[in-house]
Amino acid sequence: MSLTHKPPLRFRPPPWAWAGLIPALALLLTLGSWQLRRGMEKIELQQKLDAAQTLAPTPLAAGAAPPPAFGALHASAAGRYDGAHQLLLDNESHEGRPGYHVLTPLRLADGAIVVVDRGWVPQGAQRKAGVSIDIDDSSRELSGLWRRPVQPGLRLATDNCAAGEWPRVVQYPEVGDLRCLYGESVLPGVLLLAPDATDGYVRDWRVSTGFPPQRHYAYAAQWYAFAATLLFLFIKLNLRRSAS
Repeated sequence: MSLTHKPPLRFRPPPWAWAGLIPALALLLTLGSWQLRRGMEKIELQQKLDAAQTLAPTPLAAGAAPPPAFGALHASAAGRYDGAHQLLLDNESHEGRPGYHVLTPLRLADGAIVVVDRGWVPQGAQRKAGVSIDIDDSSRELSGLWRRPVQPGLRLATDNCAAGEWPRVVQYPEVGDLRCLYGESVLPGVLLLAPDATDGYVRDWRVSTGFPPQRHYAYAAQWYAFAATLLFLFIKLNLRRSAS
C-alpha cells in the first residue's frame, strides 16, 4: 500500500503583494491606535474635570491666566450678562437632536469679559434657537468649569468675526475670534456654567456625552480586526504547494 506524498507548502508572496500589504496594514494599525489613544485621553480628561469641581472656585478677573491646556479649573465670576451680543455655537447635538450651545458674555466690574457657555438649546426654524435665549443684565455671581474653547477634530474655514445680526451663529470660535467680537478684554477661556445655576439650559459637561470613550474603543477593535483579517488572507492566499 502506497501513501500519496503531498508537496510541501511554500510561502512566496510576489513583490507587488508585499507592496500592497505593508502600507495597508500600517494604515489600519495606525487608525486603531489613534482611536484607542482618543478613548484613553477622554477618560483622563473626564477624571480631571471631575477632580476640578471638588476644589474651591478661583475668582476670575482681568489678567486671569488661560485655563489648563488639558483639563479645567473650577472658577467663579461676578458681573452682568450682555444679552444683546450672544453667540450660538453651531453643530452641537443632544440625544440626537441638532442645536447650539449658547455663549453669553459676562462683563465683570473691572472691565474684563468672561464668555459663559449657558448650555445646549434645540435648533429651531431658519437656523435660529428653538427657545428664547434672552437674559437680563442684573448682577450675578456664577461658577463653573473654566476651560479653553472646544477645538474640533476637523475645522471648516469660516469667519467667526464677520459682521451680522445678533445672536450670531459661530463655528468653534477661538480666543482670537472672541476678542475680535468683544474686544481685547475677553479672558482666554470659556466658563461652563454649573449645572445647578439659574439662567442656563441643558448642561451635561461630561466628555462622554457626544462621543464616549467606549465608542473609540469599539472603533479601535474594528480597525485591529481588519488588520488581522488582512494579514490572515495574505498568508492564506500566498501559501501554495510546490509542484512535484
